Formats: sequence, structure tokens, C-alpha cells
Amino acid sequence: MKSVQQFILEFSVVPVVVATLVGLWRYRRLGPAPRYLVPLLVACLLMEIASRTLGYFHRPNLFLAPIDTAIEFTFLALMYRRALRPSALSRLIPLLLIGFLLGSALTYSPRLDTMQFSPVQHFIESVLVLVFVGVYFQREATRQTISRRLEREPMLWVSAALLLYFLSNIFIFLSSNYVLSLSRELSIQVWAIHGLLYIFTNVLYTVALCVNPVVSSPAGPLAPAGGVT
Repeated sequence: MKSVQQFILEFSVVPVVVATLVGLWRYRRLGPAPRYLVPLLVACLLMEIASRTLGYFHRPNLFLAPIDTAIEFTFLALMYRRALRPSALSRLIPLLLIGFLLGSALTYSPRLDTMQFSPVQHFIESVLVLVFVGVYFQREATRQTISRRLEREPMLWVSAALLLYFLSNIFIFLSSNYVLSLSRELSIQVWAIHGLLYIFTNVLYTVALCVNPVVSSPAGPLAPAGGVT
């Protein structure tokens, strides 16, 4: 009989599949910034398939983690570069992305026998994404929002998902190897918590992909862009 932790880890791929299908279905109705979420989800799903396939055949799969992180940060950076225009940070993001990818490539070691998780790359990604999210929330808080419904803003849901995920997982990323050295069972429990956060993040991604931003119509009343969800 499978434990609760094992069930969570196995189930965590399901919301990714759902979010990917919703994103592909609604791709043409998405705004320029949320549209980057779709290739991100497709890449995450393919990485999940590759990782789980290797795990099923008892083959090492941790060498995929740096590749997954590099792809994830690329699409998140491009998404916030678009969402934060014309701020100074949006102009800085391409340089941050190039530096991150270059550093990831120089430090990448595709050792198939490794049993340890590399936390540095994930920590840097977490800090940078949290900066993007913080700037987004700060900008939204200072904008005129009288005629806007923020719950209908896709990027608000995406930013909430990323804030929850990366703020909660910084500790997991930094302590993963130490926890593994203490106990394999404890490590599974910690990564089950990560799995729950991953599930909730993809649920919020799905919400972001389903909502339509409300804009002012020529006649004055508010109407959802692209039609009614």
C-alpha cells in the first residue's frame, strides 16, 4: 500500500497535465505575457515524463533538474519582461536571463551517478523570480484600480502562484541534501510538501489561463476581454 507521501508525489503530475491542456486550448485568447505560461507548462510536462520514465526504470534523473530550472526561468523571465514593460527591470531582465543561463551552463555537470540535488541554481532562480513578483505587485498596488477587477487579471494569479511556490521552497532547495543525509524517509516527507506546493501552483496556473481580464468597452461598462469565460 502506498503512503500518503508517495501518492502526493505521483499525483503531482496531474495538475500539470490539466494546466497544459487548458493552456493549449486557450492559447490564442491569452494576453502576450500569460501566453509564455503555455510553453513553460509543455516543457514541465515533458520533463516530468522524462524524469518519471527514468525513475520507473531505476535510472538516475537528477541530472535533468538544472535543465528544467534553466527552461523554467527562461519562460518566467520572458513573461515578466513583457508584463513589467516599460519599467527599468523589464529592460534589465534580458541581461539577468543571459547571466543565469551562462552560469547554469558553466556549472552544469551531467553526472548520471549523482544522488544529490544542486540547490544554488534553484536558490538564485527563486530570488530573481521573487524580485519579479515583488515588482509586479508593487506596480499593481500603485496603479489606478477603480475600474479594474484584479481577480480577472491572469498575471495576478500567476504571480500569487510563484510567490507561494518560490517563497515556500527556498528552504527546501537549500536543505534538501542535508535532509537526505539525515534520513531518506524525512527527505521523502519534505519533497511531499514540495509536491503539494507544486500541485497548488499548477491549480493557480490553470485559473490564470481560464480568466479573461476585464477592460473598459467603448460604451463605458466593463467587459471581459476575448469573451465570457
